Amino acid sequence: MKRVLIRLLVASCCLVALSYAAVFAGARGGWAPWTLAIGANGVLMSLMAIGAVRRDTLPRSLVWTFGGMFVFCAGCFVAALALPAAEGANGPLLFGLPLRTAIVLYGIGVVPIFILPFAYALTFESSTLSEADLHRVRTASAAVRAEREAA
Repeated sequence: MKRVLIRLLVASCCLVALSYAAVFAGARGGWAPWTLAIGANGVLMSLMAIGAVRRDTLPRSLVWTFGGMFVFCAGCFVAALALPAAEGANGPLLFGLPLRTAIVLYGIGVVPIFILPFAYALTFESSTLSEADLHRVRTASAAVRAEREAA
């Protein structure tokens, strides 16, 4: 599982690097913002998934959560990029903000704050160390201490 996630992380980082390289090379508009939007979200979600892997597995509920959050957050960025630039005094507002700003701010900043903690809370019991794991850690720690004292 970790290998797959690391490959996703590398692919996402490559998308971000490709976007930056295109802009530094002088590309205007085009595909660079789109690849940056998808790559940046891929980096975030793959890092969260790597952090949640235990015993080389990721609980199925977190797979769906991270996959869904990637689609949702990348979709928010893509939607903001796809909308026509109509900001200004008479532009549309959503919850008091210009439409594109509101989509990014609420979709990327607020929604994950409410979803991700619940996902971790629901899988906390299965993701933490069991009594057998704690016993193994304590036994290994005692063996290391005994070795140090003997030396």
